[in-house]
Amino acid sequence: MQKNELLRKEDNIVRILAEAGDEVLYIQCKGIKAPMPEWCRASEFKEYRPCSEDELLELHGVKIVQEEKLEAKERNAARERYAVIAPVLLCMEDESAITRTQMIERTAKEHGVTKQTVRNYLKMYLTYNSISALVRKHRTAKEKPLSDDEKNIRWAINKYYYSRKKNSLNTAYKLMLKERYTNAEGILEEEYPSFNQFRYWYAKNKKYMSYYISREGKTGFMRNHRVLVGDNVQAFAAAPGVGMADSTIVDLYIVSDDRTKVTGRPILTALLDGYSYLCLGYSLGWEGGEYSLQSLMVNVVTNKKEHCHKFGIEITEEEWPCGLPGCIVTDRGSDYAGNTYGQIAELGVKIINLEAYRADAKGVVEKFFDVIQNFFKPYLKGAGVVAEEYLERGSYFGNYKEKSCLTLKEFETILLRCIIHYNSKHIIRNFPFTEEMLELEIKPYSNSIWKYGMEHLRGCNVLQNVTKEQIILTLLPRTDGSFSRSGLKVNGLRYFTEGFFERCLKGGKVTVAYDRTDVSCVWLYEDGEYKRFDLIESRYQGKDIQAVLDMKERQKEITNREQQQSIQSEIDLVSHIQTIKHNATTEASPDVKNMRETREEERKRKHINYAKEAGLHDN
Repeated sequence: MQKNELLRKEDNIVRILAEAGDEVLYIQCKGIKAPMPEWCRASEFKEYRPCSEDELLELHGVKIVQEEKLEAKERNAARERYAVIAPVLLCMEDESAITRTQMIERTAKEHGVTKQTVRNYLKMYLTYNSISALVRKHRTAKEKPLSDDEKNIRWAINKYYYSRKKNSLNTAYKLMLKERYTNAEGILEEEYPSFNQFRYWYAKNKKYMSYYISREGKTGFMRNHRVLVGDNVQAFAAAPGVGMADSTIVDLYIVSDDRTKVTGRPILTALLDGYSYLCLGYSLGWEGGEYSLQSLMVNVVTNKKEHCHKFGIEITEEEWPCGLPGCIVTDRGSDYAGNTYGQIAELGVKIINLEAYRADAKGVVEKFFDVIQNFFKPYLKGAGVVAEEYLERGSYFGNYKEKSCLTLKEFETILLRCIIHYNSKHIIRNFPFTEEMLELEIKPYSNSIWKYGMEHLRGCNVLQNVTKEQIILTLLPRTDGSFSRSGLKVNGLRYFTEGFFERCLKGGKVTVAYDRTDVSCVWLYEDGEYKRFDLIESRYQGKDIQAVLDMKERQKEITNREQQQSIQSEIDLVSHIQTIKHNATTEASPDVKNMRETREEERKRKHINYAKEAGLHDN
């Protein structure tokens, strides 16, 4: 046996406090209800087995908190109580009980407590061998078995209330009574729980996560009720080079270029730097999907000074710097889910796909859409702007669609000026400035913060040397092609370029990038490089894939329509051939000798002088 060793026999646990020869000092581990420690022979514990501290705590239903994890008030109280029993602990191994009793009496007088209090402190400390045991015990809750009524209430709440049907508590209560508290004839029993009991049990056991997920689904919970904690954007973007992309439908109706028809609301796609909040590029138009992403990436790498000049806007390169971020964070929207967008990783860009409804993790771009639209919406009222108050009955702007007047180019000019202001003069009030930034007096504008980050921070990951051609080729859709004697066959069309005769003879499948809007050429993609192949079938030159498919479908329809007549004609042909053959058959076999002379005679007999017949020899 060892000091502080626990021994157990059924529900009786003892702790060995000291050992002297064949005798041991022990205490029965029953807390303050335990008798004082006693000496006895070690042989009395032969039928006991070793026991762990966890078994003791589980048996008593007690949770002992480590001293360093106690609150300050509890920690001080525990140490004060330990000081009361410390002198008694020094004489615990003295076989004379008189000495221990005298020490308890003396320390009780010194600390102004009763002798029983000292004994209680002593027994609690010795039972659990912990100073933490001298404070209020943290008991683990023992679940009380549910009554039949409580089981029925739990069943009804899980089935009828935690449901996508979104029943009220009152409805769930009545359904419970119908299912569990009526007889075969549907008559309500005399004894049944009241609605107050039902509501009380629900309130006592309500789990908010279960409530939201069961009634609104996981997607509804993630979108509207999930707890938002942490510095999400800064966790992704500690330096320039982490882009965040998203799309939205603009709150403005646009008219056609001739202003005769309302076209609708355009799609705005944007890419922002997560560190500086700088808008790196945008796309505005009527098409979403891979086209808008291609347009966005082309705009990102385009020189913004030259781009703005096309709209009559003059800026400096510092007002709107450009560069492709080395990491792009997106959600799992349909625009970003395809393989085409993932191909941008071939340029060295890392793609991070967030879980669904994680707008907080890319809140920079979400906020950008709000800020940009708030720049122009107050000044375009009555010009097609959409707002909730315009939908109210009797609103002055109730017919806001009919008041639309801006073409897409005019609105894009406005949008450009809004983005320039956002990048170079819009104050970012909540940016986490460092001491170095404050010393350098960095202006609270996105372009200034971007410039500081590029010059002073490590970990910047901005790709500066990516060209527009590289972006376009990388984001083109791809498909399988195959080499054959007919050339490179892609999407049912044939292509060829010089230097690939051997590949055509060898055959084999390859990966090919193509343009949906023009089938005039495709690009063979091998070893990270693109090789252009031109269309062989000139009748399809300049057409898009859909037009080619339409032409082939029309040709197929014409062919199928004439199929029956062609077969009938072939049947008639066979009949004529067989008739002629039958009429030409004779019983005697023809002479096969002198075939040359016979052929010459037949030639002369059958020869026709077409010039003489046409009268060309007449005077």
